Amino acid sequence: MRISWIDNLRWLWIILIVLGHSFFPDSSLLVKYLFSFHVALFFFLSWYLYNDEKHNDIIVFIKNKLNRLVVPFIAFNLIMFSYYKFAHLAFGTEYNVWLAQFIKWLLYWIYIPSHPDFVLANVPTWFLISLFMVSIYYFVINKFIKNRYYRIAFLFILSILIFIESKNITFRFPWSMEISVMATLFYWLWHSFKSEITNFVSKINYYYLILIPILVWINLYYPSSTNFSTNFYWTNYLLFLLDWITGTLTFVIISKLIWDNKILSYLWKNSVIVLGMEWIKFLVLSMVISFSFGHLVFEKSYMIWFVQLFSTFVVLFPIIFIINKYIPFLLGFNKLSLTCPKGYTHKGINLSLEHKGKGLQK
Repeated sequence: MRISWIDNLRWLWIILIVLGHSFFPDSSLLVKYLFSFHVALFFFLSWYLYNDEKHNDIIVFIKNKLNRLVVPFIAFNLIMFSYYKFAHLAFGTEYNVWLAQFIKWLLYWIYIPSHPDFVLANVPTWFLISLFMVSIYYFVINKFIKNRYYRIAFLFILSILIFIESKNITFRFPWSMEISVMATLFYWLWHSFKSEITNFVSKINYYYLILIPILVWINLYYPSSTNFSTNFYWTNYLLFLLDWITGTLTFVIISKLIWDNKILSYLWKNSVIVLGMEWIKFLVLSMVISFSFGHLVFEKSYMIWFVQLFSTFVVLFPIIFIINKYIPFLLGFNKLSLTCPKGYTHKGINLSLEHKGKGLQK
């Protein structure tokens, strides 16, 4: 059953992610506003369609997550790494040398986070590895801690420890292990109170619009410097949580009150591809700037933002179609014999991070 406000929230999140990766002045309040909650919103969305009854076998569970998250992570980084190498660094590099360079880089990223080469070729894809780790944490906690209040207490304690750790260690652990612990708090907090949240959302009406200026003001008054991907959070743990709650609540209200948008919903159904290919906006932007005769410059950052945002989505639609139709193995699926969770059959490959869309039927 489709849940319209969740669908709306998902495509709003996609827009926020692309927007957050666009060019802005470093001092822009919009950047600080987005980074105060948009990553936490990602983990909020990831849990909603999780079904405990479907996940009993840890081996099957991990295999599914490896296919759904780690395979696309490697594939889309390989694409971006190829672009870097062939377009900028080593166009004439022999194939075996180039492949060795990619494997070396990949091992650096996975195993040696303090190494100078610890830089993702395709930065947004760190979400995929982090969600993989969150899923594993989630599975273990779900099996061993049955009481939801004990789970919440346990995760709050862990998140506080990670918050303290983030102030004393300047590098990330392999596979975003410690970041994923913090993210699991958001993943589980909302999941533990799913019925209460659903009941709250059902009561939202247009009077709730009065709350939005207040919520936005809170986020802007306490402009967070949170950056999940680098394991850096607010200097104050409570303000860090406040920013996340108010930012998420703002877009929950908006998503409940706006109309369904099937075109933009197509983006969230293919959010793995959006994360893996949204870097294409930089190529498009460079061409737009070249043909703007000097009228589009980086000092005019909000015009640059609009061009990036619009051009990214325009270019992504055909890319999504091509990947889904011709090269779905980039998403962890075989083109001819797609592997689906037990009990499901496949009739389409529109994918999201935690939901396979209308194509999967019981």
